[in-house]
Amino acid sequence: MVAVCEHGADCHTGLEPSMASAPEASRAWLLIEHPGPWPHEAADAAQPAPLAALVRSAEEFGVRVHLIRRPGRRYAGDVRSVFLGWTAGPEPFLRHAQVSASAPELTERDLKELAAGIMPSFGVVWDDPLYLVCTHGKRNVCCARLGVPLAQALAARHPGPVWETTHVGGHRFAANLVLLPHGLYYGPVTVGLAAAAIDAYQRGSVVVDRYRGRAGQPRADQEAEYARLAEGGALSLGLTARGFS
Repeated sequence: MVAVCEHGADCHTGLEPSMASAPEASRAWLLIEHPGPWPHEAADAAQPAPLAALVRSAEEFGVRVHLIRRPGRRYAGDVRSVFLGWTAGPEPFLRHAQVSASAPELTERDLKELAAGIMPSFGVVWDDPLYLVCTHGKRNVCCARLGVPLAQALAARHPGPVWETTHVGGHRFAANLVLLPHGLYYGPVTVGLAAAAIDAYQRGSVVVDRYRGRAGQPRADQEAEYARLAEGGALSLGLTARGFS
């Protein structure tokens, strides 16, 4: 069945080319656990004043802000997970802490360092990957309609690393999957295609099917990478990271 989409009938089917469509400027990431409601812009979500001020600072420094939540759960406590991520270059990273929304240990200095590609002292190094599925219905209804069941299915397979997230960009490619820390974008994906992308990522490689590109890469580099992928069908993460510092 062809999904109805404002961008045309080929959206969400894989017929519209999605290659080299990952956001070029998105290198530094701030992920904040927030059960909802999610407004149109993640930075406009109701937050305690200290955390809201840090979100504003993150945007000023060029850090990409996302709200995240566990699939099927709407935990509303004061303590929540916060991740900082850097997706560019050969050594991407994630850092994590459980923080109080009313008194977060995150600082402006952490955000400034992150924006510069410097690993901040915030939290601890997070060695595991994160699998983000866009379910942001306020941005586009297709993201919720296609993303929510995908997130739930993936969470059943990978209970720890799967999170629902606000807008990742390119809702015409829903359902969208983003693999961190490398910032690999896939879409539109079914459960099977998403599982294959995750399996490849766990083996240290990228597969061509529905691969959109890597966040933080210039479009020309994404196109060149996709050409290598299309020729070989897969590419090691060591090769995809080379030269993009």
